Amino acid sequence: MRQFVDSATGEIFYTEEVLRRSNEIIKVFRPVGRSSKFVKIKASQKAKRPLRKLSLAEAGFLLKIAPYASEGTNLLQGDNERGQKGTPLTVKDLARIADCSYPTARKIVKTFMELHVMRRTDLEGRSALAINPLYSLNGKTAEAWLLHLFSQEITEAGEDPNLD
Repeated sequence: MRQFVDSATGEIFYTEEVLRRSNEIIKVFRPVGRSSKFVKIKASQKAKRPLRKLSLAEAGFLLKIAPYASEGTNLLQGDNERGQKGTPLTVKDLARIADCSYPTARKIVKTFMELHVMRRTDLEGRSALAINPLYSLNGKTAEAWLLHLFSQEITEAGEDPNLD
């Protein structure tokens, strides 16, 4: 295993071999000293079309916020470093995470909602944002209510509703 050090931040990175299917892009986030998180970017050909239309800023925004999706539910929630653990992240929180202005984050979230990359839902009386599991899934399987929330998009994309 080879080790690399980011000269700007001092963060330590290691090379790893990742096996994936031909239609998957996988990004694994494993900061040193923290628990690892499995984030999978999965998209059928139909689901990839809106992703190809994303600007570089929008695609970068999605990659930066994806690790904040809770396992199985894809709800964007705090982790005590950014936002309170288990509490839905606001657009203002997402702007801080993605290192962009609030108006830019608001515009990107609006675009994601129009493209069905993201949806608002209710979490214990609070508004929460969830990422469509066709685009990014934290964990190995999606919970039933998440699949139901995006069932129309999953069916239209011709994907298996279980997204295994």
